[in-house]
Amino acid sequence: MLAALDLVEGEEGKIRRDRLMHNSLRLRAGLEEAGFEVLGKPSAVVPMLIGDILLARLMTRYAVDFGGVVNLVEHPAVARNACRWRLQVMADHTDEQIDAMVEIAEKAREMAEMHIEWLSANDNRGVDAAVAPAAADGKIAATAAE
Repeated sequence: MLAALDLVEGEEGKIRRDRLMHNSLRLRAGLEEAGFEVLGKPSAVVPMLIGDILLARLMTRYAVDFGGVVNLVEHPAVARNACRWRLQVMADHTDEQIDAMVEIAEKAREMAEMHIEWLSANDNRGVDAAVAPAAADGKIAATAAE
């Protein structure tokens, strides 16, 4: 226990705290530059507001597909239409990993918005709700490949 406190209070602890703050600020800045609203103050937890439940759930699905690790927080833990991702940053993350997470968030939003647009365009057109997501993914995949 004393060794852990020595580590935290020593030079290595300071280096790790500084690196954690660097990583938190880098992730926050990257997300904000990409047009996301980042909540709270810089820390190891970076809450990113998404809003709508459908958008949030689809973004989460795509982020995981793209290799991201995200925690979706939705109602009743937060207000309706105030869904967010709760992202965690560590001192051990590299700049490349932080930048990759920003890219994952951007691509997940783009794909989720395309998915919602497809669902909206095909509403009441006899599209079976059970196959709609798969059909949307096929259309989205084709569009993405173009």
